[in-house]
Amino acid sequence: MSALAASTAHGIFSSVLEPEIVDVFADEALCRNIADTRPTVVGLTLYVWNVQRSLFLASNLKRRAPESLIIVGGPEVTPDNTWVIEHPAVDAGIFGEGESRIARLLEALLSGREAQDIEGTFFKARGSLRMNTTLADPWNLDGCPYPYLDGRIGPSRDGSLFIETVRGCAFTCNYCYYHKTFQGIRSHPRQSVEAVLDLAYGAHSGVREIYLMDPTFNAQAGYRKLLASMARRRRTKDVAAHAELRADFLSRDDVRQFKEAGLRSAEVGLQTTNRAALRAAGRSGDPEKVARGVSFLKEVGIEVTTDVILGLPEDSPQGFARTLNWLRKTDAYSVVHPFVLSVLPGTDFRARSSHLGLRPPYYVESTPTFPGEEFRQALLECEEIFSMELDYIVPPSLVDRGPAVMTQVDMTPYVSKWIVDPRPRGRWRDTVSQVVRRASDPFVLWFRNNYSEESMLRMLSLFVSSNPHAVLSVILEFLEPPRLSFLRESLEIAGDPGLFLNRSYAPLHGENTVVSPDLTIILPDPGDPAERDRVTEKYDEVARIVWDLGEPPKPNGSEIALPLVISKSLHKIADQWTELFRVLERACGDHTEEVRFRDAALQTRWNEHTRALDPSRRLPEKILLDL
Repeated sequence: MSALAASTAHGIFSSVLEPEIVDVFADEALCRNIADTRPTVVGLTLYVWNVQRSLFLASNLKRRAPESLIIVGGPEVTPDNTWVIEHPAVDAGIFGEGESRIARLLEALLSGREAQDIEGTFFKARGSLRMNTTLADPWNLDGCPYPYLDGRIGPSRDGSLFIETVRGCAFTCNYCYYHKTFQGIRSHPRQSVEAVLDLAYGAHSGVREIYLMDPTFNAQAGYRKLLASMARRRRTKDVAAHAELRADFLSRDDVRQFKEAGLRSAEVGLQTTNRAALRAAGRSGDPEKVARGVSFLKEVGIEVTTDVILGLPEDSPQGFARTLNWLRKTDAYSVVHPFVLSVLPGTDFRARSSHLGLRPPYYVESTPTFPGEEFRQALLECEEIFSMELDYIVPPSLVDRGPAVMTQVDMTPYVSKWIVDPRPRGRWRDTVSQVVRRASDPFVLWFRNNYSEESMLRMLSLFVSSNPHAVLSVILEFLEPPRLSFLRESLEIAGDPGLFLNRSYAPLHGENTVVSPDLTIILPDPGDPAERDRVTEKYDEVARIVWDLGEPPKPNGSEIALPLVISKSLHKIADQWTELFRVLERACGDHTEEVRFRDAALQTRWNEHTRALDPSRRLPEKILLDL
């Protein structure tokens, strides 16, 4: 996302919105930060996962800064995606690669000239849409330096550096957008790639992982030379790498080179073993060769995520089941990742969707050979076969004490959690608008002390009306659990099944799914398994119950129920926490995320101990406590 300003004397100056803003704030604060700069132009890159939110932000920006031009680009901007290009907040856009035409388009728009002669663009003039769908020439990558090199962007907070070494794809899969604007592969200049590697392997770069973004890294000429360059650099600094590969192309020598270059994980696309579905998808490949290549990767300790697609034309529930059984038999995976087919704009499947029986956008709901009611069962079968939980939702932090807690909203640049007493005439009325304007994404709204349904519903409504795309967790902590009907009303007010996050869970959980907001109820642990089961069963459809143990569990004590929270602070159990961790690890097995602490120091130590999570790589909590 960029905010751009124009000057007739000195040309066009641009700035990229800092990660401290775009990666932290929820909708209202993000929009306010952009609008406050009074930008001449705002550029938005639209992907399937952010297009809804970006257009919501564009609408808000138009209300606050109507003189700003909104220009869009990215995979969602195609001539056939009319809901984007006809959106009232969008003024202009570029189809395909934007670098070759963005300057010309801006110069025309800012000077008041029409841009009809610029290939692969659209703009709106005098209430009408003007489009030029002529394909533009591919951009010369020699004139496209990586933004890492001049400091316009840096590695992500967790130490990942994302780089494409080529553009384009050698393959023409009908569900994919990569090959639509030009054919074949174009390489970035070798010296530019090497300069980024110099940066990444520098002693003080902060880079921990290089994510190679090429759609098929081992389908390009010269990839082995790049691996050799990475391997040489690892002699002074070990940086992990991740790549997307064609497993059926791999030899043992290739895999040895990948291992020497630091590859820790790879993603491979099996998609299906159904030959008819592969042909319909325009997909080449031999599943048996895929299995062989995956075995080579696993032999040297590289973790492999194997992708399969549910809902391909010509596939069926029986065909999908055969694919899953083939995977289990061949062991051609470390992790299996099933995707429900998306009918993406600009793809062959989108153009032929009515003929193929596909219903865009985006997730396929059914096909002539795969009834929609069978989708959920197929995904549940995948969970059972591979002992996995699809679309796992990370539970919210339950920290409510420590240095991150403050009592004045103006003491912090953002608020990630608000612990509030919802009494009918409480001070929350003076605070809620400030919290809404400073909220982070994700956000936790924690109600406790006094129970007031009217106040809680009011706060929920105010938050989601300004921040509808924020991932919201709602925690309720009272002596008695809230009414079931109130929880359902809360979800009805605050949960929009049409938002992308919620729609992405619909194939598994059904239509009208709401995962944001998610509801958590904290209750004192009764110590009685039958009572726990009764309460959990009552609320299971709408909320997660977390049991507050009060006292840390003792070795050889009573059975521990998950999920749980421990309220004691570190200073109160300073000589017991190591033994406590051993007890908890034995009790929770692989579910360490279901053990949480109110004390920030204990939670940090638990995260480091069980999952090696580095707190410096995560967004720090900023907790507002309403006294």
